[in-house]
This record gives sequence, structure tokens and C-alpha cells, in this order.
Amino acid sequence: MDRYTEFLRKQIETLSPDDDYYEIRLREIAGSFRGYGEALSDFIADHGYTDALSDVDAKAKFIRGKFKAADMKSPRDIKKWFAPKMKPNRDTIFQICFAFRLGVDETNDFFRRVYFDRGFDCHTISEAVYYFCTKNNLTYRDAQDIICRIPTQGKIKNIPRREVLYTGTIIEYINSIESADDLIEYITSNINDFLYNHATAIRFIQELWTEISKEHGLAQLEGKLIKRSFTDEEDYVAADSGASTWTIFSQIIGLRNESANDYAIKYNRSISSVLKKNVLMPLNAGDCFPSQQGIDALMRGEMKDNDLIRKMLVLLVFYTYWAKIIIRNNDEFYLRTDADSERCFDTMNQYLLDAGYQELYAGNPYDWIFMWALNDENPLWAFRFFIGEVFAAKEEEAGD
Repeated sequence: MDRYTEFLRKQIETLSPDDDYYEIRLREIAGSFRGYGEALSDFIADHGYTDALSDVDAKAKFIRGKFKAADMKSPRDIKKWFAPKMKPNRDTIFQICFAFRLGVDETNDFFRRVYFDRGFDCHTISEAVYYFCTKNNLTYRDAQDIICRIPTQGKIKNIPRREVLYTGTIIEYINSIESADDLIEYITSNINDFLYNHATAIRFIQELWTEISKEHGLAQLEGKLIKRSFTDEEDYVAADSGASTWTIFSQIIGLRNESANDYAIKYNRSISSVLKKNVLMPLNAGDCFPSQQGIDALMRGEMKDNDLIRKMLVLLVFYTYWAKIIIRNNDEFYLRTDADSERCFDTMNQYLLDAGYQELYAGNPYDWIFMWALNDENPLWAFRFFIGEVFAAKEEEAGD
């Protein structure tokens, strides 16, 4: 995996929008990202598998052996895990981690590098139990026994309008105990607080979006600089007082007014048709991409998919950081320093960690876009330029 990550980091350092073959290289890089099956193949190669990585039967046999050694029932569809675009559910991933006897850090790393998702979500009963068992060297069977002793209830739709129990508090408690009985009593006593999750991330997103969208907020202030910096022919979306969610979102990703108007009318303010099966948005990069609908839902406190919330948080932290610098310097094309980009990278990672998500990872195609943009002399416009290429690639495909 190190060679794979190093390759993608090298592209971050060397690819520039000013390159003669920028579009061609972008497509080559997009085609180099590994899906779940390829990443899983590399993982088992690092954990004792010695046969050919192309031999699906041998890989499945090896994994079944790990399950047997861990006294676990082997899933039936292991060979399908190596098919293109195939991705097991989260519970299956935890079973794999138990079968390979991974520790807490190793399990989180597996989710980050192989599954492209957050690790333990301890605001979910089953994953809080998995975390406890992994930390205390217990088995998957032990975990199932504990889960069976806890009352089951469905999730609620919205974050409750009261003081919430944050994931960090749950983890802190689990780290302080060694008894399964203590864990069961804790979860049962706080059962209503295990009916929701993502509370910290949603709070961060609400705070960031308020800072961006409020009267005289970042979008409006940057909008004035955009209008000052571009001619009518270029005509990028720029927020005014009272701008809608769609207008502000369009400004953040760098849409021109004509495109923003077209997608508002024809596609109900959605760019999902552009992202779907786009050559520049490989694997899951376009899935759950931030949207006007997603922003409005999260501002209402609705709970959404892990991936959507994490991607939204990454985008809003990135935009907020650079918008502040641009506004402070009164220059839409402020040339960043190395220290600026390093602080942005650290800020994005701190938000992710505080919200219980994994840090930015170059092997994740969505994260890669932002890590690459940070290396440009104007990161916000590098990101917007990339999104422009995504739209151009879809238009080219439609023309063909």
C-alpha cells in the first residue's frame, strides 16, 4: 500500500492545471485509484497471502481460512468482494477485522485505506460493542453475545433538540472499563443516546454553513471579490445579500451563472447527473457528493450517510479556510504560502478527527482532490478548476 499511496502523493506534487497535458493526466490519475477488491488483495498480501493476486479462488480460500481460525462462520460471497464496484456492508468489514485479529488502530486503518469510510462509530450499539471487544482482545462471538443482551431500538431521523451524548464521551467511558457487564449497563442506561449519531459532525457543519451563508458572511464577502475580479464574459456565480443555498453552493464549487441556472431549472438544483459515471470521479468520489439538498437536510439536523457528512465537512472546512484568507487579503487570487496550505491541511484533519472521522488519505479519490488543490498556488480556484474539468468531461461524453 505504501507504493500506491506514494504514487498518488507524487501526482499531488507534480500535477498542475498549467500543464500541457493536464486533462490527459487527470484521467490517468483517476483511472489509477484502487477499488475495494484491489485494496483488499493488497491487504491480505500484507497478512500472509502468497499466491497470485489475480487468483480469486485462492484469495477466497485464504480468507475463509482466517475465519475458520478465528472460530467464525465464513461469509458465502467472499469471491464477490473482488468484483468491480463490489463493496460489503460495514458489519461484514468488522467481521473481516475480527477474523484477521486486528487491533483498534489497525481496524480504523482498514476502514480508511480499504473501505474508504470512518472506523468505529461508537454511537451505534453494535460498533460500540465491537470497539470494546477489539480493545480487550475479545472475539466476534463475544461481541455477538454482548449485543444479544442489549435492548434493540431503531434509529431516529433527527438529532434531538436537547443535550446530546457525544461519541468522544462514549469512547472515553469504554476506554475506562474492562467488564462486558459495565458496557451493557452503560448502553442500556443511555439507550436513547444510541438512537442517533454524527452529532459532532452535524454541529460543525451547521456552524460552518452559518459562517458562510449569514448576512455579510464569507460567501457574500467573497462574492464581492469575485464580481470585482472577473469580466462579464467569465461571469462566475457570486452571492449577494440573502443568497439561496443553491447560489452559495454554486459559488463554492465555482459554477458559472449559465450552468447554475441550467442545473437549477433542468435538474432541480442538483449536479448528480454530472458526477455519475464521470471519468474524473472514480470509485465513490462522486457518491454522496456535497449538494444543496444535503446542506439543507443537515441544517435541519437530519442524520445522513457517513460518507455524505464527511465529504460535506471536508468541503466546508476547505472553503471556509481559504475564503477567510482571500477576504483578509482583499485578493481573490491570493498566492498561498506553504504555511497556509499546511495549516489548512492540519485544520481539515483536526475537524475530521474531532468528528470521529478518518484523516485525509491520498488513496481516497475524494480526499485526493483537496490534497492536490492544497499544493496549488491558489487552492480554492484549483479546486474550482477541477470541478470545471468534471463538468467538461461529462459534456464531452454527452457529445460523443
